[in-house]
Amino acid sequence: MSEPPLLALEHVTRLRRSGRDDVVVLDDVSLELWPGELVAILGQRHAGKTTLLRVAAGVEAPDRGILRLDGEELGALGTSARTQRLRAVGFAPKSWRVVRGKPVLDHVALPLLAEGRPLVTAHAKAHETLERVGVGHCASARADDLAPADEARVALAQALVHEPRVLLVDEPGVLAGPEARQELLELLRALAAEQPHLALLLTARDVAGVAGARRILTLDDGVLRGMCAPPSAEVLPFPGGATSTAAPAR
Repeated sequence: MSEPPLLALEHVTRLRRSGRDDVVVLDDVSLELWPGELVAILGQRHAGKTTLLRVAAGVEAPDRGILRLDGEELGALGTSARTQRLRAVGFAPKSWRVVRGKPVLDHVALPLLAEGRPLVTAHAKAHETLERVGVGHCASARADDLAPADEARVALAQALVHEPRVLLVDEPGVLAGPEARQELLELLRALAAEQPHLALLLTARDVAGVAGARRILTLDDGVLRGMCAPPSAEVLPFPGGATSTAAPAR
């Protein structure tokens, strides 16, 4: 029997309440992510990209459809088992929430502390991960004092600290400026190359943010599609015209 995808969304629909109506944010989305893949989702603002990643990370539950990790349906698990399984997923949000006055090192160590790791061990691993993503100098800084470029890398460190098998990154570096954004994208591509068993899914608003992805999908009004061909990084507008997507050949 062939191995299942590492992460799969099956016919996922997510709704938002707007007044008396339900607005469809994700519309029957299906997606498979395999070990070693770098997959990008391209879409304009309010296309549903953040919601898709939050569902994939287990932060939000779909209104319809299924989320699977290693073929196991997460919605069928109890709370403790589900939490344990989701430790295989790291999520770096676009807007990183911090506690005012709390040091960066404590924020990055939080996932390890939640697993019951000793404080000294968690801090050592957090510092190592901060160094790995190029912001070891930020360890003792207050998280709410970080520059946008450093904040993006610290958020990535927090997502990586527990060595996930799936890494989800929402619009990496979009708030940090073009140069810092490009450097962060290069870092993500390097991480993907260094870890052949890591599955990396990122989102972007323009094609410059998806260069190097093995698969590029588009999300428009909650509908996920595959692109006809990889776009040129020099063409910045959101691409039109897409075809249905299929899982990569295994």
